[in-house]
Amino acid sequence: MTNAIQCMRRCNTSATSGRDDVPMNAKLERIVTTASLLAAGRVTAIIIAPAIAILAASATCASAATAAETAAATCAMCHGTHGEGASEGVPRLAGQDAEYMSHALSMFTAGTRASDVMQPIARTLSDTEIRGLADHFSKQSAPLADAAVPTSPELALAGKQLAEQGAPNVAACFGCHAAQGKGNGARFPSIAGQPARFVVNRLHEFQARARAKAPQPGTMTAVAAMLDETQIEEAAAYLSKLDR
Repeated sequence: MTNAIQCMRRCNTSATSGRDDVPMNAKLERIVTTASLLAAGRVTAIIIAPAIAILAASATCASAATAAETAAATCAMCHGTHGEGASEGVPRLAGQDAEYMSHALSMFTAGTRASDVMQPIARTLSDTEIRGLADHFSKQSAPLADAAVPTSPELALAGKQLAEQGAPNVAACFGCHAAQGKGNGARFPSIAGQPARFVVNRLHEFQARARAKAPQPGTMTAVAAMLDETQIEEAAAYLSKLDR
């Protein structure tokens, strides 16, 4: 602003027969001053606006993080502090694919995946909380829930063969769920380390679905429909001891 006024004063002086003491037109000076202030205001706005946006985004992220932490504490009541699951049949969440967990929670919310326990809980979660929870538990590591549960060596060995090689009536588990059952993206979740009771219960759910409606070939429902009870127990015993 000062430079603009000084420049105008020099121009005004040169136009007045060399007299240095002739003042610049007051109206013109006010116009320059006002324009300079407006320009300074725009510069300030340019600087401040992004800062406000950054602060608002930070506040939103902090709020979302707090919401996810609160929801995670609720999950931990059944699934364990780090998502290890429980031998009573509570699934392991630790290290699970985030997209898979997000999809599963969305299915509980929509009612397309049955669970008397999970449906009411999932329906209290926002989309942001669902994504936050999935991301949180996907990064966790935890001990096996069934680590201290005794397992028949013969049962586990048969389960290992079923998981790795399959059987005449069913394909190998790892053919879809990847080597060592570590999972393969959002469609094929990690099955390694899942509590045996959960594996049994989940396969029974698929079988019930197959009895209600003929499954499409290649789906988990179709695979489960081919398993007998001994094979289910074998797979569950092996997977429950398989660390990721």
